Amino acid sequence: MKYEGIWKLVAAQGIDYSTFERIWITNEDLGKASNENPLKMMYNAVVEFTADGITKILCDMTERVKGASEADIKEFLESGEGVKIGDTIMMVQKFPWKEEDGVVLVDSGERGEVLGEAINPYKPVVEFGNTIILNESYQLVRDGETPSEIKKTVKEVKEGTSEMKEAAGTYIGQYTKFVGDGPDSKDTSKQFKIVLNDDGTGMSYRDDLEIKIPDWTVENGDVKLTEKFLGKIDYTGKLDGKNLNLFNGEPSNPFTCEYVFVKE
Repeated sequence: MKYEGIWKLVAAQGIDYSTFERIWITNEDLGKASNENPLKMMYNAVVEFTADGITKILCDMTERVKGASEADIKEFLESGEGVKIGDTIMMVQKFPWKEEDGVVLVDSGERGEVLGEAINPYKPVVEFGNTIILNESYQLVRDGETPSEIKKTVKEVKEGTSEMKEAAGTYIGQYTKFVGDGPDSKDTSKQFKIVLNDDGTGMSYRDDLEIKIPDWTVENGDVKLTEKFLGKIDYTGKLDGKNLNLFNGEPSNPFTCEYVFVKE
């Protein structure tokens, strides 16, 4: 496959913050993403392989430079890091590319050492149908072509058990307490709830946060549940009819917090 010329973005690698795993996000979905999403700048990105061995990645910066002064925009363009194409201001990143033994390699920009060995920054371009994968992060198709295939992240779809389907629903928090505290130590001042879906996912709402639940199960009333936000919290507990008790640690530990819910 010849690489010289213009290529357009098909998909980019991003983070699924419910699992903290890398996933493929299509160019169409990037267009719908919030401007706060750092990957949004890759929407409609263009990549050019030049005959003199340079890979240029051009990203639309028009929205991000709104409100910037003309002097700042001029400085950005004159620095060589930006270019204006029509009314579109684009950031330009340049990386060398080369061909060795029939394999095209692009400098990823990575530098440093691992266990005393220098990192090889050159990564092979992977062909996937009529698209290519650049630096393990960007799927591209030649300008004017339609991708024959798009590499996607396939998530496992779990089939909930009959017990999970019956347990699914919204649970309203009643109180929290530390296991070792007395019965009068119930804290009812905080509002919290969880929503459990019958596919083993859900959401937790507490402390003004929306926290994803990537996994929960119930078997013979015994509940296991995982929350993921900045980190991971694993819970165990018991479901008895509409009453749900969850512990964010060993239930016998006096410093474990117990969360008590009732199904809505």
